[in-house]
Amino acid sequence: MQRKMYIFCLALAMIASATQAMAQKGKSELALGYGRFSIYQFANRPPYNTSSGTFSLTYRYYLSPTVTLGLGFGQERISNWASFASFIPEVTFKYLDTKDSHVRVRLYGSVGYGFSVLTDLHPTGPGQVDESGAKPWGFQATPIGIRIGRQFAGFAELGLGYKGLLHGGIAWRFPKHWRNKEVETDQK
Repeated sequence: MQRKMYIFCLALAMIASATQAMAQKGKSELALGYGRFSIYQFANRPPYNTSSGTFSLTYRYYLSPTVTLGLGFGQERISNWASFASFIPEVTFKYLDTKDSHVRVRLYGSVGYGFSVLTDLHPTGPGQVDESGAKPWGFQATPIGIRIGRQFAGFAELGLGYKGLLHGGIAWRFPKHWRNKEVETDQK
């Protein structure tokens, strides 16, 4: 199991470095969000108020105006069970974009699958097993997402997975070739 996780982490690092190299050719986006009612809360059963909610950070690279490839990170603590850190590669598909209107609205869906690192918060007792470790449970399916804004935007999503049923936040889209402009400025 550990060998599979190492191979998966290596593949994830290769995807991230390739995405970073491509980011110099197109637009990139960084999103900071918060979600409630994750799949881990439902697995824990009531009371659901023991969860901190999921804090997330997502990087996306625009492969085309319609498709993005990204990597998401989420952190959640369920006080009566465990803490979760999720690392999820994801793909987003846009199905509506009003880029020519005064207020830009983008409707999209996304899907991602990766792994979560579980840290058991309670010491093991007789008959209990420590569940800590990397688990291949990390996923997010978001059929409905809305992003309002251009370079700076707010977003809200309805989905199922590590980010939660309800997820929202802010996003900042880097201008195309933003890194090359910094290099040109330094050379002048």
